[in-house]
Parts: sequence; C-alpha cells; structure tokens
Amino acid sequence: MQFRFCCMLLLLGLFSSCAQKLYQKHDYSFYDESFALTPDSGLRIDGVYILDHIWTDENGGTTKQPKDHSFYKFYATGQSNLTLDPEKSITTDKDYIAAVEKDFSKKDHTLFEGYYKQQGNKIIIQSVVVPRKQFEYKYGYVDGNNFIIVKSTHEGKGKFDEKYFTDYYKEYYIFRPLNITEGKPQW
Repeated sequence: MQFRFCCMLLLLGLFSSCAQKLYQKHDYSFYDESFALTPDSGLRIDGVYILDHIWTDENGGTTKQPKDHSFYKFYATGQSNLTLDPEKSITTDKDYIAAVEKDFSKKDHTLFEGYYKQQGNKIIIQSVVVPRKQFEYKYGYVDGNNFIIVKSTHEGKGKFDEKYFTDYYKEYYIFRPLNITEGKPQW
C-alpha cells in the first residue's frame, strides 16, 4: 500500500512539474506596487510604440524592415505590453485602441506582458519566456518619440549596467499618439 502511495505521489509530482506556470505580478522582480512614472522620463503612455525598422551592424550597417508588426504599450503602473500582430490587421488608431483597451480576444494577436523600470532615458523591460521558464530583459532607451531596444537577454538580471545598453543591434519603435486615457493593463 505504501509503495502505491509513493508511486502516485511521484506521478503527481511529475505531471505537475510539466504544467505551465502562470506568472503573477509578484513573480516579477520589477513589480513595484508603488511604481511612479517620473515626468522627466520621456516615456509616453498616451499611445503605442510601433516597431518601424531594425538596424544591425552586420555587413557594415544594415537597416531591415521587420517581418511582423509589433508594438509596445506602457502604463504609469510600471507594466508594459508587447503585442505581436503577424497578420498586420491593426492599422488604424481605432484598431490600436481596441487592441490596447479591450479587444484582445482575437486569435491573430499575441500579448507578452512585462514590467519595466527606468533610469533617466534608459529603460529595462522584464518579461517571461514561458517555454524556458526564465525571465528575459530588454535593454533600451527613449529618444524623443522613439523607443529603441538594443539588447534582449536573460543575463544582467535587469541591472542598469552600461554594457547592456550598447550593442550592434537596434529595434526602433516610433511613438503613435492615440488620445487614450491611461486605462489598466489587460492582465
């Protein structure tokens, strides 16, 4: 009887270890209940940042157009959403507002949630790579109406170290104002 019980516990442990973890806000080290966006941060929350082009130092410097349509929405609460739109169905202000505010039931969009922190114009976004069950950190900066990501890595643990803000790769996101109220993130 004891052997059967041990086998059942072992099987239960094996099956539960294979289940996908649902990450909650307290799982993120960047989560800060008292987060406040500083007025001098330069980061805008009244619209979205849309991926415009990618620059790489490859072959002496190359600019590429992204394959997929994607955009970031930042919130004053420290949360950020990255939306992937591979069908490129989001094109108008109305489409962006629907995707940001409520209409995430569409199957052709994918939402990646995260938290961010900022120092001056530098920003780091912490998100989860679910299949690997590890956090990823995107290092970048705000430059006028541009948000530029220079590195995505699981290294660095979200530290504001200069070596993570310089790289041979840059994703340029252009701000698109949407005249929307702050609202709440979809998660």
